[in-house]
Amino acid sequence: MLLHKIDEEVSLRMFNEDDAEEFYNLTISSKSYLKEWLGWLDYVESIEDTAQNIKSGLNIYRK
Repeated sequence: MLLHKIDEEVSLRMFNEDDAEEFYNLTISSKSYLKEWLGWLDYVESIEDTAQNIKSGLNIYRK
């Protein structure tokens, strides 16, 4: 998949479903602040919701 190496310590890659728990924890901990820009956070209630959102985004990308 997409991988862009910035330097020896930093690289960018596309999300995958394995990232769901960490992404969920990051967004939920700042939900009241982030939902101004990420309206979909109102509908996220679990790690599984986050994994499904990532999966849906990947399915769109693959088309």
